[in-house]
Amino acid sequence: MYDGFMSLAGNEIINSSRAAAYAAAKGLGLDCVTCDHLAEYLGDEPYGDVGPDAPWWDHGQPQSWGFLGVYGLQVSGFDSNPVERNPTPLVGDGSALGRLRRRHREMAFTVGLMAVSECSLLYGLEWLSSALLGSQCGSVCSGDEMCMFACCPGCRDIPPQSGEPGDSELRHLYDVGLLEGPAVTDVEVLERDVLFATVSFTLAAGKPFIYREPLDTGMGWVPIGGGSLVTNTDPDAVYAQCTTARPCSSDPLCPPPALPPKPPVPRSPCYSTGRSTFRRTRIGLSPLDDAIWLENVPVIEVRAGSTDMRRLLVRFWANPQGNPCEDLLDPCNACTDINVSYLPANSTLRIDGRTARSVVECQQYPVGTALSTPVIYGPKGALFQYPVFVCPTGLCIEVWSRADYTAPDATARVLMVPRADMG
Repeated sequence: MYDGFMSLAGNEIINSSRAAAYAAAKGLGLDCVTCDHLAEYLGDEPYGDVGPDAPWWDHGQPQSWGFLGVYGLQVSGFDSNPVERNPTPLVGDGSALGRLRRRHREMAFTVGLMAVSECSLLYGLEWLSSALLGSQCGSVCSGDEMCMFACCPGCRDIPPQSGEPGDSELRHLYDVGLLEGPAVTDVEVLERDVLFATVSFTLAAGKPFIYREPLDTGMGWVPIGGGSLVTNTDPDAVYAQCTTARPCSSDPLCPPPALPPKPPVPRSPCYSTGRSTFRRTRIGLSPLDDAIWLENVPVIEVRAGSTDMRRLLVRFWANPQGNPCEDLLDPCNACTDINVSYLPANSTLRIDGRTARSVVECQQYPVGTALSTPVIYGPKGALFQYPVFVCPTGLCIEVWSRADYTAPDATARVLMVPRADMG
């Protein structure tokens, strides 16, 4: 992972290019390799001298002018896979391996803080210790988003790709918070009396995965208010249409004993069932657009539009051959459903597989927004689990909603985000 940049909760923490430019403006030349075009990829103006564009700038603190920034020296914790498994010994030979699970990820940073005076260095330490606390939303949140680059954006050994410059190198981690530090381990005086303090700190990511940018599938916001009209249909009926093949070793003259009846599955009274008329929109993801060796998780966003929306269903179908999604789909290829019974008008639903959290954002009048957690159901009203697609199968994605509760301006978007265990 490139140690010259890191942001936490939307705040830039480490930027070696910025720190080197500010030091050069004070007459200090650093014999270090920096990322020449980092400012361009971040959308910043070329770095000159310390000013209001610096993340730590404070008009009420004149010492902030003398702080020159945070230079990345070393980072670790991305070159190991935080997995564990606890095998259970069997009565006979061997063991049952058990489920593979991922622990949290710990990331140790060593950085250099540069300043023109002791007071400015003290201010820089104060700013760093505050910025590393993240959004500081207490028990409501379990951490923040952290962004880094896998390598210097625009490296020559990476072939050109579609999307914004630097997207292929950008990485995201979620539920990140301070675990230890920061602590000053050394202070030295460089030329021009510039102070250089070596500082270490450790962050922990509750979600250990390293996420890339969403796949460039060409799918943007899709209008669902004008989807095809499907009448007198129960979307849940698809699961009854998939028949299991009879094992060829079964003896027809000796059928297996009948199993006891299954207990009834408890269902929420708020989960909508039965036949109705729906608007159905299909979105296709080609296997060629999929990440071959990485897992993918979906991020689903739905804008309800000008009227309330009811019985929203997002269904994923495996499509390994990349057939047109308008063709008749095999009922046995239905992977999973995401069901939401109700969305208020002008609200936005976000189901984020990266953080395993969902939220509905509603407009408040005259100004502001309110956030709430929706009740989400799995297939046929069962327990919902955030889906993970581990193979590049290609997908057909259906968005259903009751026609009489689907606004003409309703839209939806499905993003597929690759994730890795190391980076």
